[in-house]
Amino acid sequence: MTVLALGVVLVAADLAARSWATARVAGELRARYDLPADPAVDLAGGSFLLQVLRGRFEDVTVRAEDVPAGSVALHDVRVRIPAVDVPREVLLGRPGTVDVAAGTVRAEVSFDDLARQVSARGLDVALARSGDAVRATTRVEVFTLGLDLALRVRPELDGSTVRLEPLDAEVAGADVSLRRAEDLLEAAGYDGWSVALTDVPAEVELQDLQVVDAGVLVRGAVRAGAVDVG
Repeated sequence: MTVLALGVVLVAADLAARSWATARVAGELRARYDLPADPAVDLAGGSFLLQVLRGRFEDVTVRAEDVPAGSVALHDVRVRIPAVDVPREVLLGRPGTVDVAAGTVRAEVSFDDLARQVSARGLDVALARSGDAVRATTRVEVFTLGLDLALRVRPELDGSTVRLEPLDAEVAGADVSLRRAEDLLEAAGYDGWSVALTDVPAEVELQDLQVVDAGVLVRGAVRAGAVDVG
């Protein structure tokens, strides 16, 4: 019974220390990146107190519902870091430098956000998934005649910019050449087929994307580096 009671006390202490530490890290991240809410921080590397003794935390995951990225928001952001080395002074609540290993990041950009950014000059663009591509629809005015225009576009990542590359087009439900569709858009004063993801942290390198049901999923890498805390 004594051993069992001691085990319960140690588990409770481990959980309490873990909760305090993750709350502190969440607050630091919210302040550093101007997040609208504290992110969820998970330390999955086993006993928290043993990791404290080693000064190394393994398998760290940070999740945030919404992260501002300029004119759009990144949704369901997940950052995974395999190891973080924390010196004793930081563990004791004093300022210091934390060494972060290279990790991964993924986030979603919604079709609604992308559509708002590519809508301009009176053209209201709607975006929806079409297999591995995206269907973009709008209505253009030609000599006071309104025409429904639809393009199938392929999202591509160019640095931190999402570009929508046209693949084929329809006007009033009939297939037309891309040149014809582009002429109609240009006549309407429209040239907005890219969205910049600004304000992405400098230590994050976006690498690829894929189309998902609600938008595009962006993946990338987090560079290893030292972070000042406190």
